Amino acid sequence: MNIRQIQEARELYGIDDWGAGYFGIDDEGHVVSHPTGEEHLSVSLPEVIAKLKKQGMHTPVILRFPQIIEGQLERMHSAFRQAITEFHFKGKHIGVFPFKVNQRREFIDAVVSCGQRLNYGLEVGSKTEFIAAMSYPLTAESLLICNGFKDREFIEMSFLGAAMGKRVVVVVEGPDELETFIELAKRQTIVPEVGLRVRLYAKGAGKWEKSSGDSSKFGLTTTEVLNCLALLEAANLQDRLAMLHFHIGSQITEIKRFKNAIKEASRVYAKVCKMGYNPAFLNIGGGVGVDYDGSKSSFLSSANYTMQEFANDAIYVLGDVCANEGVPYPTIVTESGRVIAAYHSVVVTDIREVQGEEALPIETDLPEHSDGEVHKSIKELKYILDNINRKNYVEFYHDAIEYQEELFTLFNLGYLNLADRAFAEDLFRRVCRRALYFSGFQRHQLEEFEDLQKVMVSKYLANFSMFQSIPDSWAIDQLFPVMPLSRHDEKPSHKATIVDITCDSDGCLDTFVDRADVKTALDLHVPNNQPYYIGFFLVGAYQESLANEHNLFGAIHEAELHINADGDWEITKVTKGDPIDELLESRNYDLKEIVGCYELQFNRAVAEGRLTPEEGKNGLQRMAKFMKSYPYLLDR
Repeated sequence: MNIRQIQEARELYGIDDWGAGYFGIDDEGHVVSHPTGEEHLSVSLPEVIAKLKKQGMHTPVILRFPQIIEGQLERMHSAFRQAITEFHFKGKHIGVFPFKVNQRREFIDAVVSCGQRLNYGLEVGSKTEFIAAMSYPLTAESLLICNGFKDREFIEMSFLGAAMGKRVVVVVEGPDELETFIELAKRQTIVPEVGLRVRLYAKGAGKWEKSSGDSSKFGLTTTEVLNCLALLEAANLQDRLAMLHFHIGSQITEIKRFKNAIKEASRVYAKVCKMGYNPAFLNIGGGVGVDYDGSKSSFLSSANYTMQEFANDAIYVLGDVCANEGVPYPTIVTESGRVIAAYHSVVVTDIREVQGEEALPIETDLPEHSDGEVHKSIKELKYILDNINRKNYVEFYHDAIEYQEELFTLFNLGYLNLADRAFAEDLFRRVCRRALYFSGFQRHQLEEFEDLQKVMVSKYLANFSMFQSIPDSWAIDQLFPVMPLSRHDEKPSHKATIVDITCDSDGCLDTFVDRADVKTALDLHVPNNQPYYIGFFLVGAYQESLANEHNLFGAIHEAELHINADGDWEITKVTKGDPIDELLESRNYDLKEIVGCYELQFNRAVAEGRLTPEEGKNGLQRMAKFMKSYPYLLDR
């Protein structure tokens, strides 16, 4: 046990900062999860992978912790409950989970189950999501909010939902939607409630800032709000107006931006109330940020506030406006999904090989030649490698560059053979690594060695697809915490980037979280002939909904875990990933036709004498077996 090194690992990967109490490193150097947020209850992730392996489950795999979902729902509810008490707010708080953040049935099942006692509801933005959401047993007080653009069929569904006993709120995105709603209401006995989405002047902050403000894709202008109120009154449906709604974007990084938005929205609410309307709910949308890098800053992958600060500002500002304007206090509705979902799942995969390692042993003899001659530049590189130190590393590094360029020129002119070129390349890389090592002792590193560090990183081949498991890292440069699951009692020796197994150069992860900066390399250990697993954390929000099947790599295996009060944990559910045959069918391939083509070709090989009848039969059986296998790389 190396406690000092383990503490250095905690600081190096920042796990205590971004882990939010749900992840840490134990005294054995293993990454653990604390699903309940209690430090004394932990699940060792390497032990989970070992147990799954015994059950025939290969990496890559998603580890799910439903108890973390419950913990985040409770943290959100508790933050608003505390703020309501502290600021003597006369209204209530209720939450809904936006379906789009993670549409997997297993996840939504957990949200509904964990949220029952908190009256947590659901928010949908499409007819498909609505069909699924209406099947869940929400409580009588839970809301089922319909956002997004709607056609007549979508609005008809909302009437059926209300008839089924759901508390449906149809949030109007345009006057035409309200006109359809009013037309249908004339012929129905049970009419759902209505909400108006207001387009605020205030904008959010971060990657999704452009989704808010007066140029937003969604929401009614002030003029349209007034027109909609008039339409409701003319149809004698003003009593169905239950909600005003606004949203300033996902992953709000700056609390100041949210304060501006809640002030504006609170005034809009108060003015609508003073016009004689009585909306019971003010929906402040989602956007509570996840601190992916642990910096607690306004950086794109962080947030400069806590959940409690968010709740305090929302409740204080809204309460202050209601008191000043003399209007009823509404129930405040939140739609934050990212902060609820992100922490609950971890993608784990194995490293298959390391690219960029020198082929030569540590002590290297000069190559032997039949004529006994070795080019002087190769000898000079060998001398530099043997004699470089902290005093001369800058000068020797510059000399090595000159010799290396000279040797490449000689090779292009035909004066150097391939073996000599390979030997020179390995020598030069070793010199660069030694120079980088010595430059690390300097308080202020020279810029040329900072640049050298970026090109000298190793490439660790990870057995997964970025496009399937963490598509946001490719699409919008989203940062996720990445770290090995074990060996944290050892000092990592390599700077590395992660490359996936897809046939795409974009399948490369070369930016990593850090509290002070964005790192261009990850500290990893040299694989030691034992499985070396790495985890991608905080990937529970959006990634599965946005995943694609690039190279026909499909959904990966899943395992759901639960920890008991006595500290024992169990795998409560496993779900197999997509097999090859299902992936082919999803792209309209006819499996019978494919097997028929195989059979024809094996029969031809037998007829032509290239295979025996037994070999042909065996080959066809093996192909049929392969078609049902996992598309990722299996254990060697």
